[in-house]
Amino acid sequence: MALGILTLQGCVDPYDYPFVEKTNYLVVEGAITTDEGPYVITLTSTRNIKNEENAFKLRMQNARVAITTSSGRVERLAEQDTSGVYYTSDDFRGKVGEKYQLKIVLEDGREYLSDSVELLAMPDIDSIGIKYGAEKYVSKLNSALESTGFFVDAFVKSQTNQSGYFRAEWRYTYMVNTNGAAPNTCWVNVAPVEYGVFSYEASGSNNSKQHPLFFLPVRGVMFAEKIKVKVTFSSETLSSYQFWSSVYNTTYNQGGVFDPTPAFIPSNVRNVNEADEIVLGQFSASDVRSIVRNIYAQDFPERVDTRSPWADICLRYPKEDHSTITDIEPHDWNE
Repeated sequence: MALGILTLQGCVDPYDYPFVEKTNYLVVEGAITTDEGPYVITLTSTRNIKNEENAFKLRMQNARVAITTSSGRVERLAEQDTSGVYYTSDDFRGKVGEKYQLKIVLEDGREYLSDSVELLAMPDIDSIGIKYGAEKYVSKLNSALESTGFFVDAFVKSQTNQSGYFRAEWRYTYMVNTNGAAPNTCWVNVAPVEYGVFSYEASGSNNSKQHPLFFLPVRGVMFAEKIKVKVTFSSETLSSYQFWSSVYNTTYNQGGVFDPTPAFIPSNVRNVNEADEIVLGQFSASDVRSIVRNIYAQDFPERVDTRSPWADICLRYPKEDHSTITDIEPHDWNE
């Protein structure tokens, strides 16, 4: 029997799959918005993990980067510390109705142009709504659990006789008081990487439409004062809506039977001389608006105990996913 096992083991040879890895695609990330600048364009390239010589050459340095507006301004971006990150001037600011085109000339002479992107207006935001409920999830130990909290929605006004698209990102902040020998106060800021992409249809009136955003799990300790929810909305063109929808589907789908299949995510940036070259990323222009909703203990129907079980300094309070902790009050905490 032992001889048979040794014989079988001796017949197994490693198989080196003969594939050609495509690499060195230009990756463009950046946007013009109605928020204050400067704005940032980041240029990187994908890397070939089997080629040790260029495995770490990710930043595209020493490029010439410029943005041309439909009103005739040419804004030349400056690179800082040869980092592959390029900045506009402080006085350059996006305007609704203006069109923007990005031009990139790499150090090796390759030239790229983006589509001309119009900065569209973001519809008015009526309010942020909350509804108490529960959501099931799977723990790190693969146990099925349930968390109570709030489903957070946005009520956004549809534009009269005009359809459109927007993207929403959110974060929330809460205060914690520790109760040890040296009590301390800290603020926990949670900024999930997940986002929402939405479309709205033209209507005959400026009615508000409800858009589900995210579920906020809640514990009593989070109500030492309040939970401050901030949602930021960005208007999108059809092209950028399709881009962010594709990124979302590729990143967050769980591989279910009815999930859309992974697809190539198109860019709106192209090589001027080689139209077939693959470019990744997106250059966009957005009208940006934010809204804040404070949630208090009285909004939570469960019994609330705001005392922290942590008898230690704030900076040792257990971090949530994508969170930061500080013992310095945020400048906008009471806004």
